Amino acid sequence: MGYVEWLRVRGALKWTAIVLGVLFVLACVGRISIMRFEHHSMAMHEMKFAYFVLVGSVLAMIVATILGAPFARENDGHLEVALTQPAGRVALALRTIGIDVAGIVAALALGIVFGIAAHTIFWPPKVTFHVGDAIALALGIMAPLAWYAMLAAATASLKRGYAAILGVAWPVAAIVAGVALIDVRDNAMFALIHDAFWALSLIDPLAYMHIVVTNRESAVDPAWLSRLTMLAVLAFGYGALAIAQWRRVEA
Repeated sequence: MGYVEWLRVRGALKWTAIVLGVLFVLACVGRISIMRFEHHSMAMHEMKFAYFVLVGSVLAMIVATILGAPFARENDGHLEVALTQPAGRVALALRTIGIDVAGIVAALALGIVFGIAAHTIFWPPKVTFHVGDAIALALGIMAPLAWYAMLAAATASLKRGYAAILGVAWPVAAIVAGVALIDVRDNAMFALIHDAFWALSLIDPLAYMHIVVTNRESAVDPAWLSRLTMLAVLAFGYGALAIAQWRRVEA
């Protein structure tokens, strides 16, 4: 199970790197085309590290979605083989989650490097790192992990159909988070719907994926601690729920 998961992670990272490589080449071509008609100074300018964390976090969320059904994949037609391994289910589950977490963090790093490299082609940045950037990095790591844990919990007991859940997770979570932000106090019916979606948004990792980037060095998101805490709670809570379901799955 661990080796197979490493192969999945390696495959996801390989294709991610290939796509980013193609985009980088296209960016180079675009830059060369622009240089034919315009001649701008390539002097460096200051940019916060948090901007590139946003790029890496989105990429990590995508990879987390790809890897988001590890137990359902093991349950899809070959659970008997998975259960013959000389290790307890919890140990296997923790090893699998650990491998996926490493892949998600690697995708975050790839996204950050790609963002800096792509930006350098058009305008070399002088990347700065302050307290707000460290907070953004912590949120950028924890949000994809909470998202991955939610998908793992949603699919852990399935034998078929987990791909559909992975496919609709983004639009459903986005709708829940979006509706929860709308102020509809003037309409009782819409207010009731809003309250229901607001309650659902409390367990939606996308609702907490909010990174504040400002031009001031000392400016940070005032709600960063509560967001980070909730993401951590969701990550560990969903992870525990996924493992609990995996322990009860019968071959």
